[in-house]
Amino acid sequence: MNAAMHWNTIGAMLLCGLAMGAFFDVYRVACHRFSVSRWMIPGFDIVYWFLATLLVFHTLLHKNFGEVRLYVFLGIGIGITGYFGLLSPTALKAIRFVFRMVQNVLNALWRSFRILLVVPFIWIVRALARVLEILFIVTAAILLWTFRLLSKPFAGLGRWTWERLLPVRRRLSPVMRLARKARDKWRQVLDVFRRKP
Repeated sequence: MNAAMHWNTIGAMLLCGLAMGAFFDVYRVACHRFSVSRWMIPGFDIVYWFLATLLVFHTLLHKNFGEVRLYVFLGIGIGITGYFGLLSPTALKAIRFVFRMVQNVLNALWRSFRILLVVPFIWIVRALARVLEILFIVTAAILLWTFRLLSKPFAGLGRWTWERLLPVRRRLSPVMRLARKARDKWRQVLDVFRRKP
């Protein structure tokens, strides 16, 4: 392996270290911005280090055929240390600014969507519901008035039939009383079983 490939690999590892530091800052700001619970952070840490490891080994495969040397770790360490020592404060401000801008844009889009589509849709649904309610009330009133109008000629027939059934009702009254008593006894038995522990 020639010297150019060594220096190329060191430079790539240094860039990997810088990228790992930048992604870690993005990860920290995102966790703070979205109020991630503490119990979820270890899982996200594992995902972060898994992706960082994939990045390093993918870069190594393209730069020096996957050979792990001491200068690989040296390059990553210099990149991470240089990032957190020199670039991290400025990068954190930029990342927070980007998050705020994205949140503002999304809020503006949601407000526009709500004003242009959601609010009119809700208003139309409420108006239709009100119209249907009025139609139902009017229809029910018309049907009730029509029923009363049509039932007037049969009111006398109904009273006459009810009076003619008086002997039948008197004969059936003992049976009805017996049925009511049996029903009450059955309910008492059920209540006794229900009260048992």
